[in-house]
Amino acid sequence: MEGFVSTLILFFLVMNPLGNLPVFIAELDGVTAERYRVIVIRESLIALGALLLFLFCGGAILKYLHLTQASLELSGGIILFMIAIKLVFSSAAKDADSPASPVKEPFIVPLAIPLFAGPAAMSTAIIVGGKGGMEAALSGSAALIAAWGACALILMSGRYACRFLGVKALSALESLMGLLLTTMAFEMMIKGIKLAFHLK
Repeated sequence: MEGFVSTLILFFLVMNPLGNLPVFIAELDGVTAERYRVIVIRESLIALGALLLFLFCGGAILKYLHLTQASLELSGGIILFMIAIKLVFSSAAKDADSPASPVKEPFIVPLAIPLFAGPAAMSTAIIVGGKGGMEAALSGSAALIAAWGACALILMSGRYACRFLGVKALSALESLMGLLLTTMAFEMMIKGIKLAFHLK
């Protein structure tokens, strides 16, 4: 149960709904509220499909590319750390204030990929799926779906949240998520070092 919760939290952090919220709002600024929800649901489902594919094929990807669990833990930790630093020091207000009113309705890019299902989320899915065993894959997919559901709900209520919290509060929450993700990134790197040098 503890592993499930930690995996759920990790997926929630790397999918970064609060950090992506201002971008979603800006990208879909010209659509109606009803169409906004439809687009968010569609893009969220596409992102979920991509992440589940990486999760269940994680072991095969590792084997085909001749990658070890240690190298993947280390590289995944470094990627998460870079994402976390960006979250801590970036400004959600800057993203929200930048004019972004696309002529065409966005499809897959950039909302589903790489915003919702970005490199950090994909590498995390590969790591979780590459741990081996159908039980681990099913537990990881359950955690992924639970985290995805929470992220999708946050993004769907984006316009209400932006009006209620304001861009400064969203920016503060984004920085907090970055801080938590930094801790988890270092934990992944420490685990990778232990695996590489066969330490306990």
